[in-house]
Amino acid sequence: MSMELMVKAMKTKVGNPLRKLVLIKLADNASDQGECWPSYQHIADQCEISKRSVMLHVSNLEAQGLLKKETRKGGPKGNSSNLYYLTLTGAAYSLGVVQEIHQGSAAAAPGGSAGVAPRTSHSFEPITEPVEQTVAAAPSTKKKAAKFDPMTCKPANVSEQVWADWCQHRKEIRKPLTATTCAKQAKTLAGHHAPDAVINQSISNGWTGLFPEKVLPGAQQGQRRQSNEPDFDDSTWAEGLMVRT
Repeated sequence: MSMELMVKAMKTKVGNPLRKLVLIKLADNASDQGECWPSYQHIADQCEISKRSVMLHVSNLEAQGLLKKETRKGGPKGNSSNLYYLTLTGAAYSLGVVQEIHQGSAAAAPGGSAGVAPRTSHSFEPITEPVEQTVAAAPSTKKKAAKFDPMTCKPANVSEQVWADWCQHRKEIRKPLTATTCAKQAKTLAGHHAPDAVINQSISNGWTGLFPEKVLPGAQQGQRRQSNEPDFDDSTWAEGLMVRT
C-alpha cells in the first residue's frame, strides 16, 4: 500500500463516487511506483459492487489518464489479473477538464449495486433539456355581458313614451344612457311636478342633461315638440291678432 498514492487518490476528482472508490482501492493495493494487479472480482468484493461495474470504472479511469492497464496472459485458466500503473503523480484532474466517457450505466450491470449512485456528466457537449409541452388553455366559458337597455331603468314618475323618446335622443347625439346616468336622472326627476316636461324641454333644445329648475311650477306635462312645428309664444299670437284686425 502506498500512502502517498492513497492521499492523491482521495484528492483526485473523477466525477463518480463509485469510480473514486475503485481508484482508492487500486491505490491501496499499489506499490510506491504505482503498480498493482488486483483482479476485477477482488475489487468488486472490496467495493461491494458488481464485477461489471468495476470493469466499466477501470475503463473510464484509463480514459481519463489516471491509470494504464496492461492485460496479462497466463494462469491456470489462460488469463490472470491485469497489471495497473497508477499515474496520479502530478495529476490534477478536475471536473469539467476531462470529458467523461459514457460506456453504459452501472445500474444495468447484473448483480451490481452501483445503480443507487447518481451518474454525473462533465462533458462540454450541450445538454438538450426536454421541452415541456404547453397545454392549450380551455376556451373561456364566460358569457358576454348583455347590452344595457335604458328602458329597464325608466323612472316611475315618467311616462313610457317620453322616456323612450329621451333614450332615442341620447342615442342620436351619441350619448347613450348608462345605468349610472339613469339612476342619477331618476333621482333628479324624483318629486318633480312635471318630469315629462323636463325631458321634452331637453329633447327640444338638444341637451344631454335634465334641468328641472327651468320648468316653472304649474307647467303641464307635454309631448315632445317636433322640429318642424313653429315655435309660437304669446307675443307672436298677439301680433297675429293685430294683423287680422
